[in-house]
Amino acid sequence: MLARRAGMVNGRARGRLRATLRAVDWLDNAWLGITVRQGIGLGALAVVSVVVWLAALQLLRLYLRVRFGEGGREFWARERSRLSRALLALAAAVTVLLGFPTLGFDDAVVSAVERIATLFGAGALVLLGFRLADIATDMFERRAALTESRIDDQLAPLLRTALKGGTALIGALFVLGNLGVNVTSLIAGLGLGGLAVALAAQDSIRNLLGGVTIFADRPFQVGDWVLVNDIEGTVEHVGFRSSRVRTFYDSVVTVPNARIVDTHVDNMGLRQWRRYMTTLGLAYHTAPDQVQAFVEGVRALIRANPDMRHDYYIVEFHGYGPSSLDILVYCFIRPTDWKAELRTRHVLNLDIMRLAAELGVEFAFPTQTLHVASTPDRPAEAPDVPSRERLGETVDAFGPAGARGQRVDSPITGGYDDTLD
Repeated sequence: MLARRAGMVNGRARGRLRATLRAVDWLDNAWLGITVRQGIGLGALAVVSVVVWLAALQLLRLYLRVRFGEGGREFWARERSRLSRALLALAAAVTVLLGFPTLGFDDAVVSAVERIATLFGAGALVLLGFRLADIATDMFERRAALTESRIDDQLAPLLRTALKGGTALIGALFVLGNLGVNVTSLIAGLGLGGLAVALAAQDSIRNLLGGVTIFADRPFQVGDWVLVNDIEGTVEHVGFRSSRVRTFYDSVVTVPNARIVDTHVDNMGLRQWRRYMTTLGLAYHTAPDQVQAFVEGVRALIRANPDMRHDYYIVEFHGYGPSSLDILVYCFIRPTDWKAELRTRHVLNLDIMRLAAELGVEFAFPTQTLHVASTPDRPAEAPDVPSRERLGETVDAFGPAGARGQRVDSPITGGYDDTLD
């Protein structure tokens, strides 16, 4: 009885062993040189790649949520999606490099696949570097948008190009190194070639250094009104090699950066105030009190205009012109733009005309008066001359002890000087 039971147990064990061996034999079946076991391993590598990719995206999403909170959700969602393909390609390359040698392929196949995976991984790293450059540039643009300066807005695309160029160069050197190229000799050769190119392209290098100087010193920014030698206009673009200025004739002048650095730049856009200076000529028959009232009235107009500087201006009876009493007007306008400046001048000039009409003051224009002293039928009459005593009294009245002269300014109103609060 015991022997019969032992035989039955041994028979079942042998059956299971034969079934297992048949299953193992089935896994070793090959199709196109790849066994079933190896095919399952390749599928497992693909699944692992996807799982690693999804895990990396999830970890990145959690990090961004913890680091930046809910602010800028749309911005970071867009930036995270940029990394998706690069991370998938990198996960696939790393998974193949680590897992493929364990699948039992021939050494020649393993070596070829490892080289291909290495090159694929290098391409994935370059793509990842490009995406990181885009993200860094986008973050720089967001910060630049918060500043008043506009030149950093122009720097953003140049920064993007520089980062991508550096990433592509490093990736190319890595790929060439894996393809068996002597990178050290190549770099040495490029250094000699670069020296020759540098000697032949000195002007281009000077322009490049000039662009770096402009970005460092910031003599102007995009949108400023500048005067560079005989070129006057608005800065439209600042690059590493040249800058573009749109003239007031609506043409565009490309100025090499080396020329900008080597000459003086008159930046009209940095003016805190825009000066307005003119001379108003009053007719010679204007009474002194009218002149005084007119001067004070112009001061009052300047102080009443919100777009003009109130802490410094000059309005004075300047001198005697050939045909007018000259009033100097020296004031400053708030510099929003040229059109606004002209509009402020327009308003001030019209107010001055209204003031003159109200005061009964006439503006002079160039005239010549011809006086006929005598004619044959009308002999000249000698003017009455005051006595010496009367002349002396008049002079003394305007002297230190007299009361006719005005030793200091005696305004008719408050004066509206720039020193008044």
